[in-house]
Amino acid sequence: MIGARSNQDIIQALTLFIRKLNDECRNKALVVIEGQRDANALRSIGFEGDLFLLCHNGSLTKLASKAEKYKKIVLLLDLDRKGRVLTKRTATILQEKNSNIDLFFRRELAKVTKGRIRHIEELARFGDHLQNLVIGL
Repeated sequence: MIGARSNQDIIQALTLFIRKLNDECRNKALVVIEGQRDANALRSIGFEGDLFLLCHNGSLTKLASKAEKYKKIVLLLDLDRKGRVLTKRTATILQEKNSNIDLFFRRELAKVTKGRIRHIEELARFGDHLQNLVIGL
């Protein structure tokens, strides 16, 4: 069970995380996630930027084509084994196309949640707490 103080610390850290991610998107970054539940979770905590859903939008070839329109591609795939493999494969393909790949937010998510979040969709449990904080900033 997560303590109230620990939860509060995570909420504060996630607020800053989402603010930084939204700032990146305002500066022409595209965030790549796995699927619709991940998109819903990010939206529930105040994310406002452009998303590319690997499982919905199709192949990595489509992503490589879309990536040309963005300054940076933020890979925010799950922190489990499948997500690591997919991140590596996606980064390799995008680097071949000379895309600017950003893995900071993936590492930062693990850090700010103290390893408690392994799937992006799990962020939805913080939605009610974060939505009001992020919008108010």
